[in-house]
Amino acid sequence: MPMTSRIAARMSAAAAALLLLGACASTPPPDDAMATAKMALQRAEATEAPREAPLELQQARDKLTEAEKAIVAEDYVAARRLAQEAAADAQYAEAQSQRAVAERNRQQVESAIGALAPGGSAVTTPPAATTTTTVPPTMSTTPLAPPATGGIQ
Repeated sequence: MPMTSRIAARMSAAAAALLLLGACASTPPPDDAMATAKMALQRAEATEAPREAPLELQQARDKLTEAEKAIVAEDYVAARRLAQEAAADAQYAEAQSQRAVAERNRQQVESAIGALAPGGSAVTTPPAATTTTTVPPTMSTTPLAPPATGGIQ
């Protein structure tokens, strides 16, 4: 192999390696993941999560803060991961608060039912009404045709 071919091959390999490293280093900032995490956190804060799931909500806030620090450090891979975790934590906090509210509502309904019927179920069936049907004297109660006996005729 001539000397110029070897040099050209080495330069091509070096250029390919630089391009590969450049592609790895050009991870874009996780703007979409950060926006999703911020929206999830705002939604959770607007519910009962601050009262019903404060630890989960604080975890979401902490991870969002860490994601913002990772963006400043240009560690976009870590920032994306932390932002996704923050969004998941915020959604979990919101779900926990919804569960707590539903449980509280269930208990209130059961309490109201118990107050309506202290001896048991509040659902009772009214006694069957007894009605008698009187046939006017002008109408006959005899059938129009005698009842059929046996099978098909």
